[in-house]
Amino acid sequence: MRGLLIRRWKLLLTTFTLLILAGVGLLGWRVSSFVGDTTGGGRTSGYLETTPAQQLTDRVQAEQFQATPGTPGIVPTTDPAIKPPTQAGFSDSPIVQKLKKGVPVTMMLVGYGGNGHAGEWLSDTILLLRYDPNTKTVLQLNIPRDLYVYVPYGGKDKGSWKKINDILASIMYWDKTNQTNLDPRYHWNSPQKQFDSGINLLADTVEIVTGFRIDYWSTVSFEGFRRFIDAMGGVDVTVERYFVDRKYPRNDNELIDASYMTIEFKAGSQRMSGERAIEYARSRYSESPEEMGDFARSKRQMNLINAVKAQILKDNLMLKGLDYMQALQGQIRFSLDFGELVSLANYFSSAEGKSLLTDIKFDSKILNDRFLTNQKLGDSYILVPQEGQGKYAAIQRWLYFAILGAGAKTSEAKVQILNGNGQTGLAGKFTDFLIEQKFNMLEEQDGENRPDTVVFDYTGGKADRIIARLKTYLPYLRVLPTPISQRPENAPPDVDLQLCLGKDFRWSTSFGTDNGGN
Repeated sequence: MRGLLIRRWKLLLTTFTLLILAGVGLLGWRVSSFVGDTTGGGRTSGYLETTPAQQLTDRVQAEQFQATPGTPGIVPTTDPAIKPPTQAGFSDSPIVQKLKKGVPVTMMLVGYGGNGHAGEWLSDTILLLRYDPNTKTVLQLNIPRDLYVYVPYGGKDKGSWKKINDILASIMYWDKTNQTNLDPRYHWNSPQKQFDSGINLLADTVEIVTGFRIDYWSTVSFEGFRRFIDAMGGVDVTVERYFVDRKYPRNDNELIDASYMTIEFKAGSQRMSGERAIEYARSRYSESPEEMGDFARSKRQMNLINAVKAQILKDNLMLKGLDYMQALQGQIRFSLDFGELVSLANYFSSAEGKSLLTDIKFDSKILNDRFLTNQKLGDSYILVPQEGQGKYAAIQRWLYFAILGAGAKTSEAKVQILNGNGQTGLAGKFTDFLIEQKFNMLEEQDGENRPDTVVFDYTGGKADRIIARLKTYLPYLRVLPTPISQRPENAPPDVDLQLCLGKDFRWSTSFGTDNGGN
């Protein structure tokens, strides 16, 4: 009897051991499969021309690395100051080195339909997130899905015009017999690399529009986003205002059900499931003008991203690691490889990394009808820049000032140039000059025509040093102390000094010789 028990115990122990080994093997396979599906998309920056925003990025990077930039307007993909990973711990990965050196990084976040969706490869959500570790500021920018752009699929001088949300689909539905029409950087040898090529082409096109480099990208399908929110247990979102949409699609695939349903959101904080969050982010046909269309939708998407960020920082996501893998398997992908993600996770677990995650400020910029206008193209509508199709100078200049403002020290007086001279382009030219002299500049505006050049001082005399510096360039400058209550309604809320160029202002060849700082 005793021998029988011993034999059975050995059998039970052996069986239990085999089950544990099988479980570990299954878990290892699951993790390996998830890593393969999710990471390693790769990113190589491509056709960026010289733009104000990129010039600023070049200058910042040159100062951070104490190096000189190469070709103006083009940042080298591999900076000589950043070393590749040298050990299994990946502690020296390029992205962590950038963060440690205070170099801003930009990620493009793409949401697409995915399986079961009528437009499975349409990129209906395109957001840029530019994180500056020096100021702990995340600059968010929406790229409207209907923006009509030139897509350089065959290289710098060969491409076609299309809506920006159709770029990924054009690669996934590539109807040529081979890939000879594509630039070699977009060639693929597997379905996964085909997807990566489409996203990289989208990123290169967004670079041309915005004027600064996209370092990394991440993609998620609608279904993956639903599952992720549900795996989190929902997300708390503050809805800005009440709205109702009676034309929300009842099914992702209109071939299954093309009918509409009514969705309604009350103002205030509320817990949203994955499906509810998707409805909030995708609604386009609100009866309220403030919530109608792509611009309002982009703003809600940013609001939702902020809510997810807050939930991630509050919860310990590692405790639900397998749940998230199951939710996101085949639904999410990163350009970063697995080693870089591990390095990033380890860094943000350290005291230094954790400090970068506290008190993060989100600065949302909505690319809207200030810069874009609706035009009819066949049976659909497209968005083109106010300056004209394919002209992005105003957008890039706006982003240039957004980046500059986010990186400015709070102690620096903010200066804005007003054009009261009547000569087109003069205010912008002088603004650029003062930026080179390290003044903290806001974007210029038109002003009332005046005979003399004056500065309106809203600081109560606290910007005397800055005004004294301005007078080194403009000795005839007249100072007008002005109560903040009299600041014009159309003035930026954070402006300290408004410098109005009058008829007596003349451009001098001596401008540009001063390299002083604030």
